[in-house]
Amino acid sequence: MVAGDQSDPADVLILGGGPAGYVCALRAAQNGRAVTLVERARVGGVCLTEGCIPSKHLAVFAAAKSSAERFASAGMPALAGGRDLGAFQTRRSAAIDGLVKGVAGLLAAAGVNVVQGNAWFVGRTRVCVATGEESVRYFDFKDVVIATGSCAVPMPGLPFDAERVVEPSRALEWTSGPRTLLVAGDDYVSLELGVAFARLGSRVVIATRGDRLLPDFDADISQAAERGAGSAGVEVALARDAASIASGFERVIVSAGHAPNVGDLHLNAAGLSSATGPLVVDDHLRVERHVYAIGDVTGAPLLAHRAMAQGRIAGDILGGKAAAMDVHAVPRVVFAEPEFAAVGPSEADAREAGVEVVIGRFPLAALGRAVIESSTSGFAKLVFARESGVIVAAHLAGPRATELIAEMALAIEMGATSEDLALTMHAHPTFAESTMEAAEIALGIPIHVRAPKR
Repeated sequence: MVAGDQSDPADVLILGGGPAGYVCALRAAQNGRAVTLVERARVGGVCLTEGCIPSKHLAVFAAAKSSAERFASAGMPALAGGRDLGAFQTRRSAAIDGLVKGVAGLLAAAGVNVVQGNAWFVGRTRVCVATGEESVRYFDFKDVVIATGSCAVPMPGLPFDAERVVEPSRALEWTSGPRTLLVAGDDYVSLELGVAFARLGSRVVIATRGDRLLPDFDADISQAAERGAGSAGVEVALARDAASIASGFERVIVSAGHAPNVGDLHLNAAGLSSATGPLVVDDHLRVERHVYAIGDVTGAPLLAHRAMAQGRIAGDILGGKAAAMDVHAVPRVVFAEPEFAAVGPSEADAREAGVEVVIGRFPLAALGRAVIESSTSGFAKLVFARESGVIVAAHLAGPRATELIAEMALAIEMGATSEDLALTMHAHPTFAESTMEAAEIALGIPIHVRAPKR
């Protein structure tokens, strides 16, 4: 590399153009800061190009095939048919390209200077960016935001080989489904991919490290997830050593977690800890002085919407506004069979924290819209504080759960009570009625199910 002493000034320098970084760039620019954004690949990051968007494309595609088969047996046989993963991948790539161009257009319109390359610190206020094999640029910044994301880590005994044993993002590129597939993991990624490929014709086994799927969700959700996976044709092998059975499968997906992308940043050159774990930030997303961190590099939960929220808050703070990150109500969603969603603590965690709770649990089997769609295996479970009636958490299983959880997050943020939710008129017939019905159950005045014994 040819490295000179010349450098460019950067009012705000953002390292990483994923959902945390590009949102922060746009918000900081809206607030009057001059922003330079460094991204090594394409803006949008892993979420847009390798993770959230591609995985949900696959989930929707697989669900559509399953739905077509269901409707074929209900009087529309013309809807049944095969699947073409090659054609799907072509459409998926085009959709992602369009979204990437959209983000790039927003950044350009906001006046954000986008630089493509790999960045690392070479001083307390200086960053070097390799923009080519023999070309580098230096930037002297007033404020820097680290938003470099995270990367998948292998499982002991199952190292990635980019072909047979792969990380989840690689599996999303397959143009044909494997005959047999082992998914090693118990998180939402494992469940989503396992269900999707089972729906597309693969024989799928999910081998979990613990005694249940989705261990960070409410126990009722975990049980529903295991039942739903089974109904989709997935075999769930609880507490099984995946490496010991991997040889019997054509392909293996390993979802064992992520590590923050901080190892190549040379953090010690900026006077920061060179530890390889998540960066520790305060409520203002500050690591120290003029250094901020947002997104996956700050640790769990590794969720794009949390990263975007951090990006908005950091952009406001950089713009001199009074703002702070609140993690009170972070929704989590799973696109599987059925859909699952949660916000707030599990029932067990709430009780362990000393909250005396009242539970309202409404079965979708008693919901008209669920009967219409032959999707009656789910439920709406709401957790309220007994003394105040304020909603503490929501756990949803069923169609549209990933959308309905937004209402529950808003209810928690606004301190809604069981009475507030029960008295809020919900359109009929909809899946959203399930939350109103669950609130009525918590109050002891249900209409469409018998009152539970207390």
